[in-house]
Amino acid sequence: MKMEFTKNKGMSLAVMLIILAAYNAIAFILPFERHNGFWVGYGFTMLAILLTTCVVILAFGREGLKSKFFGMPLVLVVWAYLIVQFLVGFIEMLIPNIPSHYGIVINVIVLASCLIGLIGTNIAKEEIERVEEKNKEKVFYIKSLQADVEGLITKVSDNATKKIVKDLVDTIRYSDPMSSPQLAAIENKIETKVFALTESIADVNAVESLCDELQKLFADRNRQCKILK
Repeated sequence: MKMEFTKNKGMSLAVMLIILAAYNAIAFILPFERHNGFWVGYGFTMLAILLTTCVVILAFGREGLKSKFFGMPLVLVVWAYLIVQFLVGFIEMLIPNIPSHYGIVINVIVLASCLIGLIGTNIAKEEIERVEEKNKEKVFYIKSLQADVEGLITKVSDNATKKIVKDLVDTIRYSDPMSSPQLAAIENKIETKVFALTESIADVNAVESLCDELQKLFADRNRQCKILK
């Protein structure tokens, strides 16, 4: 996948560089004792800043508003981790005699919690995107039929017949948009009738008859949709 340097990525990187610079200034200007606890807290906090930078850039660097919206939970998780790690890291840097192995264990627990949260959130995000994509495929059937029948309106010169076709368009528009394998039989019949309607659009009697049949088929389809829910 090609990674492009976008404005959002640039702004995210700038914010994280400011945080990185401010943190290092505080860590090395203030008179902390450079004991083992200091380096444990400092090291894990630097890791947290790096991880946050990567997640934020990946989340906000995606194309499309919806993709950015779905990336927000990941950003919230990693920012919560960064705040907690800042607090833990500064406490470890302030306490001179804290055993380093205890500090490592605490930091590892905090990091592991963040990683588990990121993995869980990403799984949920991908599942939502998968369901949305699946729903798009399901509603394509109705949208496609609606577009096909709407295109026939301009081909009808008789006003009464044109109204019948418009009524059919309204029926399609307000029909249940969700398709499913259980509806395949009736949807195949509808497609056949729509094709026949397209071929017979110049025949007023045929148009009226086919529109009436399609109205009944859509009514049956809507009833089946309700049963399947």
